[in-house]
Amino acid sequence: MKEQIDIKDIIKNKNLEIKFEPVASVIKQSIIGFQASSNGCTIGGKQISMCKLLELAKSEDMTIELDRLYREKAVESFSKIYYENREMLLFLNISASIITRFIGSGIIMELINAFKLNPQNVVLEIVEDKIEDVESIKKFINFYRSHGFIVSLSDIGYGLANLDKISYVEPDIIKISGAITNNIDLDYYKQEVFKALVNLSKNIGALVIGDGIETKEEALTVMELGADMIEGRFFGLSTINEEFVYRVREKLKSLSIEYKTYMIYKTNLEKSRYRLYENIINEVLRELSNSSENEFDSKLKRVIDRCDVFECIYVLDENGIQVTDTFTYCKNMISQKALIFYPAKQGTDHSLKKYYYFLRNMALNKYVTEPYVSLATGNLCITISSVFKNIDGREYILCIDFNPKYIDL
Repeated sequence: MKEQIDIKDIIKNKNLEIKFEPVASVIKQSIIGFQASSNGCTIGGKQISMCKLLELAKSEDMTIELDRLYREKAVESFSKIYYENREMLLFLNISASIITRFIGSGIIMELINAFKLNPQNVVLEIVEDKIEDVESIKKFINFYRSHGFIVSLSDIGYGLANLDKISYVEPDIIKISGAITNNIDLDYYKQEVFKALVNLSKNIGALVIGDGIETKEEALTVMELGADMIEGRFFGLSTINEEFVYRVREKLKSLSIEYKTYMIYKTNLEKSRYRLYENIINEVLRELSNSSENEFDSKLKRVIDRCDVFECIYVLDENGIQVTDTFTYCKNMISQKALIFYPAKQGTDHSLKKYYYFLRNMALNKYVTEPYVSLATGNLCITISSVFKNIDGREYILCIDFNPKYIDL
């Protein structure tokens, strides 16, 4: 109970347990650093959570003291392996509310100097959703960055948390939240969100850490999607010592081998997918090439009836005008979707669509789009467009939409 736990006594006796989570690069096959966190303390054999300690500290107006104790214990523990591993980074959580209340104290710098750590080995990770005093945050970041510290933003992708901070924090490292990486190997939409955040990070010159990684499959997927580093319970959570470092390195070696095998498999899978596309398209093109325009609809209907990997199939003339109906196996869309998404009709102008104007303007015979939301079905799709001539010698463009989620190889 609250009255049995003396937060002042806990802070005075520095009774706080620190655990470390590895941050690793699979490509480099190396441990980049360790994220320091506290899981609370033990009193009389009973574990007191960090959340409880924070609650007690707030009630006694000792939040800053508890926060400083966390950093002191983290730096002290990390220093035990730092001198033999000077390339490693220490990731320290910094609460935004603490920054705004105590900016300019210089206590972090004093702490790092006291344990003879190089500031370039310390990553200050800005946490907390709400930041009210933006100017104080900027001053804090500019001061510590000028002394060599690295700045990171955590929980990117968790709701709208921290997306607005990117512009003024200008982070060196971005951590994509476990809310995105959890089961990412099974979720196409999470994969697309992750890729978008990676692209954002690259455009502003920030490295990407896939956070919250708990399984091998999640690790392999985020690496494939562009993460520079990974962090999470997959590598373990422990007090820091050389034995723990050794175990992490061994697991990292094994993961690196798995990643190489995985990428070979994915490359072969991609080749198989495009061979499938190629075979299907060539089969359809053969039928259409031996037909007149007024036979196209009947040919496409037979194709869609026997080939359910298509979202939609239709034909354009050389000017991008649709000369057939749109044939699709998506027959029963919910009414709300049907008001927004519906197949294009004969006579629709597609001349501003990428699958038309890139094909024509770049003098290509075939074009494959990036995944996008189909206006015909509301599903994710890719469109493959291909030029052909019919039996009368007139030029047309066959367009086939595939849903990348449901292609069964």
